[in-house]
Amino acid sequence: MVPKLVEEIWEKYGLEKSVREHCKKVAELALKIAEKAEKNGLKLDKEAILLGALLHDIGRAITHDPFKHFLISAEILKREGLDEKIVKIAERHFSAGVTAEEAKKLGLPEKDYLPETLEEKIVSFADNLTFGSEIRDFKSFLERLDKVDSERPDLKWFTDETRKRAFKMKEELEKITGMKF
Repeated sequence: MVPKLVEEIWEKYGLEKSVREHCKKVAELALKIAEKAEKNGLKLDKEAILLGALLHDIGRAITHDPFKHFLISAEILKREGLDEKIVKIAERHFSAGVTAEEAKKLGLPEKDYLPETLEEKIVSFADNLTFGSEIRDFKSFLERLDKVDSERPDLKWFTDETRKRAFKMKEELEKITGMKF
């Protein structure tokens, strides 16, 4: 399931085994979602979904900072010459996305990091439902946001927006796949 290119990038950057396992599970769920969507008539780039899911957290080889790893993932994939479609999947996968205004408040470069394409949304959503190497449900994702609220009340403004976007993404993906999350 893991293409040689992905293995080479994981090795080059020394990505931890636990993060590799997480990425494999994200890819497994993302491809399952994509297959259901295709059965319902949508055309998706499953190779981009696979590569994007397997490489979305390559930035964690450098930092586990949740607010920086996705930017570093995108930088690494750009430097490695991957297609812009894959780079954007990595850059826009965090939580349910980050608006330019939110990015500024979080001290990030001021631009939108919102998943736009279906491929980006599928990988982002699959990542939200994957805890370590365990695929869970949407309720578990919401519980994780509740935990962030209790540990970091200063980020409640962000988790509130994340919930809204995540519910919207969930509804869209359930509609196109017939799945329940």
